[in-house]
Amino acid sequence: MGLLELTRNLKFSANISSLFLDIPDHVESFREVLKRKDYQFKAVEAQDPYKNKIEEWKGELEKLNAESRPEFVLINSPAIADKYQDRMPTVEEFDSILKTTGDYVLALNARKVHLLLVDANIDEPSKLAEVKQLLVKGARYMSKLNVTVLIEPLSTRPNYYLRSYDTALALVKELNEPNLKIMFDTYHLQRLHGNILHYLELLSSHIGHVQISQVPLRDNPIDEGELNHDFILKKLAPHYNDFIGLEYFNYSTDNFEWLKKFSHAVEETK
Repeated sequence: MGLLELTRNLKFSANISSLFLDIPDHVESFREVLKRKDYQFKAVEAQDPYKNKIEEWKGELEKLNAESRPEFVLINSPAIADKYQDRMPTVEEFDSILKTTGDYVLALNARKVHLLLVDANIDEPSKLAEVKQLLVKGARYMSKLNVTVLIEPLSTRPNYYLRSYDTALALVKELNEPNLKIMFDTYHLQRLHGNILHYLELLSSHIGHVQISQVPLRDNPIDEGELNHDFILKKLAPHYNDFIGLEYFNYSTDNFEWLKKFSHAVEETK
């Protein structure tokens, strides 16, 4: 006999780097989130907030009172793999990356950082040792700011150091930094492994953030595609109670009405 269990509400964060492709400026995308009538977002996140100067962000945020201001839940660090192609950053270069990231964390009051590292083959022991040093240093730097550091396997970058969620889990466990967690991204996970529910259970105690989009087009999670996000989100709810990032491609003319059914408690039959 099935047991009907009421699980927690789901809440969503608007990724202003992937949403609203017709609005290239991040501050303008942030304003678009504020004026939406179809869904009131309580949080935003950004892959590249550095497209706008800190002064621009501060000026924009100072216009808002605490009640109307969405939380900046997550930002990415500058992409080291793009900035220092095919090599590890020097100590000074990595320190500069961390300082820039930290400056934006403080300006935006962000509480999570996706640390984007290098293109490197970590099957080579020397490369793996260098990657571990960067992860530990990054985690400890951000810990002083009360920030969670996320690592994420990327399916779209063939030479990226992290191409497996199993490897991500092994790194997080070995390094044992309390604020070092895993980004659970349904798009990358499906492309790299499949077996979404297996990895949800395997990683559950180490998940620091969740992002969703459909496969293969990285479009609306409930559009036709390989993934059933209705099912995935019901299974996710008992394991994760923070914002779920909408890191998919759309335009300002699209709507978010589909989110409203997840704004109420999710019923799951066991």
